[in-house]
Amino acid sequence: MPLFKIYKAMYVLFKQPVFDREGNVVFYEVTLRDLKTKTFPKDLDPLKATSITINIITEVGPERVGNGKPVFINVPSLFLEATMFELLPPEFIGIELVDNRSITNELLKAVNELVDRGFTFCIDDFGFEKVNYLPLLSKCHMVKINWKELVYSEEELREVMGILKELRKGVIAKYIETEEDYDNAKRAGADYFQGFYLARPLPIRDVRSLFFMKGTVIKLYEALKNRDLKKAADVIEQDVGATYRLLRFVKSLYRERAQDINSVEDAISFLSLNNVANFTLALAITELFAEHEEEEYIKRSLLRASLAEELAKLYAPEMKEKAYLTGLFSLTDELMGEHPQDIAKELELDEEIVEAYETRHNELGLILSLVELLEEDPENREVIGKISSILKVPEDKIRQAVQNAKRIIKEITYPGKGRNKKLTQ
Repeated sequence: MPLFKIYKAMYVLFKQPVFDREGNVVFYEVTLRDLKTKTFPKDLDPLKATSITINIITEVGPERVGNGKPVFINVPSLFLEATMFELLPPEFIGIELVDNRSITNELLKAVNELVDRGFTFCIDDFGFEKVNYLPLLSKCHMVKINWKELVYSEEELREVMGILKELRKGVIAKYIETEEDYDNAKRAGADYFQGFYLARPLPIRDVRSLFFMKGTVIKLYEALKNRDLKKAADVIEQDVGATYRLLRFVKSLYRERAQDINSVEDAISFLSLNNVANFTLALAITELFAEHEEEEYIKRSLLRASLAEELAKLYAPEMKEKAYLTGLFSLTDELMGEHPQDIAKELELDEEIVEAYETRHNELGLILSLVELLEEDPENREVIGKISSILKVPEDKIRQAVQNAKRIIKEITYPGKGRNKKLTQ
């Protein structure tokens, strides 16, 4: 059984295409669904569903989710005042307002800011009879009309569509379930069409969740409270899941500078304090905390990273940051069901790291092999002696490296029974 999961309760992101009048896919709507029932989980708070959705899109990459076309996220009005949208590129993201119960000045301000930043804005289940929507109409780009539950007569529908056309609002006819629905919506002047008759929602296959630790979020909040980005970087790089998310996020955001980002500290340097706060919010809000088994692999990943860094200090000090990342991502087979070299390529890490995973035929590969030896039996004198001979450093330096790695692990306290107790005790 693989040791990676698709969120608690098996929530999976589905996408459904929206077509133009010529039958071309122009964008997608993404929704969170229960993998078993294929429906929205009734017991899941809409705010949490939105945060999970944003987490998945950030992790997978919006351009990959939508195959290069924009994706629309269902967002309750309360969530619009959150700042998690700063984690997403406006050119690939549309915001679909759902469950709108009240319009506040704060909400109008939030919508203005998002539209000014370039996000496309759509009102779901629009109708002029819903007066609470009207203050938002001038700010939106599109509206959705439920074709399954039309409340208008033919004459009223012509009038509604005419007003929307005069206001230059795109109209999406949703719940198109038959050919008759499609023909009627086209004849009425709808610009876009969505429904089972045209295409059913499909799960996004490239969805995976790399867990992180509760302690990471708590320590990040402390660092941010003190406005200490260096400390924030230190906290993130002690957690393989948080490191993966941060590197993927920053490299996708700064694609033209991706090769300049080879450590957590590099990535943090591209972000403002507010960006890091939003990243922390994205980690915390969905409560994606690892179970004991995953926590043990995270602990081992941190252990390997720390050992690799310590050995690099003795053998090739200029490679200590690369050695740390090499150790940190060396267990992604168990954590994510993905080979470390594939993760390294995806994150566009240094080619030496990729080579270390693929062949071991370089200094980083040697360090990783020695780390694995130490992990198996850190007190074995023969192992210590062998590593001492290979690195050409005294044995007491190797023992000190092990002790330093142990100390780091002890500073990261969280539950879970260890597989390699000899090294972590």
